[in-house]
Amino acid sequence: MQSNKRTTLLQQLPAPLMFKRRGETSYCLNAALLKLFGFAAGKDYRAKPTVFRFYDPLTKRELIGEECPFQKIEKSGFASTWVRLKTSERGLLCFITGSVIKNDDTEWLVFHIEANNHLMEINSERAGAKRHIEFNQLLTKFSSKLINASANDLDIIISQSLAAFGEFCDVDRCYLFEFTDNLQLMSNTHEWVAAGVTPYIDQLQSMPTSEMPYLMYHIKQGLFKIDDVGNIPDSAIVEREEFQKENICSILCSRIIANGKTHGFIGCDITGSPYTWSPSDIEYLQRIGDMLGNTLQNIYNRKAIHTMQLELIEANKQLQKLANIDGLTGIANRRLFNSTLDKDLAQSCRKQDSLSLLLIDVDFFKLYNDQYGHVAGDNVLQKVAQTLVNSCVGTDDLVARYGGEEFAVILPATTTDRAKEVANRIIGGVKGLGIKHEASPLDGVLTVSIGIATQADNCDGNCIELIDKADKALYRAKSTGRGRVCA
Repeated sequence: MQSNKRTTLLQQLPAPLMFKRRGETSYCLNAALLKLFGFAAGKDYRAKPTVFRFYDPLTKRELIGEECPFQKIEKSGFASTWVRLKTSERGLLCFITGSVIKNDDTEWLVFHIEANNHLMEINSERAGAKRHIEFNQLLTKFSSKLINASANDLDIIISQSLAAFGEFCDVDRCYLFEFTDNLQLMSNTHEWVAAGVTPYIDQLQSMPTSEMPYLMYHIKQGLFKIDDVGNIPDSAIVEREEFQKENICSILCSRIIANGKTHGFIGCDITGSPYTWSPSDIEYLQRIGDMLGNTLQNIYNRKAIHTMQLELIEANKQLQKLANIDGLTGIANRRLFNSTLDKDLAQSCRKQDSLSLLLIDVDFFKLYNDQYGHVAGDNVLQKVAQTLVNSCVGTDDLVARYGGEEFAVILPATTTDRAKEVANRIIGGVKGLGIKHEASPLDGVLTVSIGIATQADNCDGNCIELIDKADKALYRAKSTGRGRVCA
């Protein structure tokens, strides 16, 4: 009789309780606990201990054996800890206190379950205000992190935000889906799951949005709110079955706008049993979504600015190239030749090294133009320029168009003898092109004449003097028969 009274009393208490007499194999669940975990109401609901699974809320490791609260209370008569308590209906973050109550010769093992359960509607105005303050503090914390987040930091901060939101609202799963630019595909890019909940992120990649029209319709409107997946209409049966396959009973998703378009959505799930989403659940999820959208927008803006900067740098490089490159031959122009010779000559003096300069002239080029035309003449200049480039082997050598049919080659760290070797390669290379030149007395083929000047390591001259020496050497080559080298 006393046992029945004790059972009735425990059943009627407003605190969620699990209890049993020592030695029994199953626990009684009172009405408050049934309601908390979404079980169907029953006067004398009993459950085996295996119905309940306990997880460490931080490591998500299941507590079994001697770590299981059931075992602790059986052995020591007391257990108290924060756990993620998972049943077939729902998982909740709870603070459980286990104790032993003695009644005559009977010992009762009792668990008091205090849920950190934000899923239930909070009736107390004061408690609701406290919860809003806590959420604002949470949002402020992550907003400050996201303000200056780089693209590399973003993944970590998003994952942290989802975990914090999931734990705050005590949901089973929290995730971010992102769309491709054309909204044809969507991928689960970030996911947090509570202890004991199966993750699905790997299976939810590059999914065609056309397969989820019911979801997409609501996401485009801004919100996808499903209190009971079983109530999704038959017109969306494929989506309903997909959610049920993942044991999802309630879904809440909020659209994310970034760069002026739908970027994706943030969502959360309840597994096991349906749940009616409260106005605060919706508000909090939307605010998290807005925070992520603003962050993504900032990153888009930064990327756009960075891209513009790179494009400006590239444009400046192209302008610099245009300013220094001869448009016809693609080699350095007179401007770049002048600045390079001045720089290389000064460097040679500092290193006490020699520098050689070649001035090259295409023989009888006016006669060639008169006979074959300017288009053919331009083609000749291009071929000669390429031959000069191919004849120079030094990484610091510069080949330039000096003017008209004249070219110049700067050869740093090169003596007169080495410069002659390069010049003779050029002479042979141009002649080897076999370009027909009937007006030339030199075997009827195109040739060049080359003058060499070398600045020795004593630095006894300047650029003007070096060019003048090379020009005089070129004059001697031309006046003594052309198609030859003079130094």
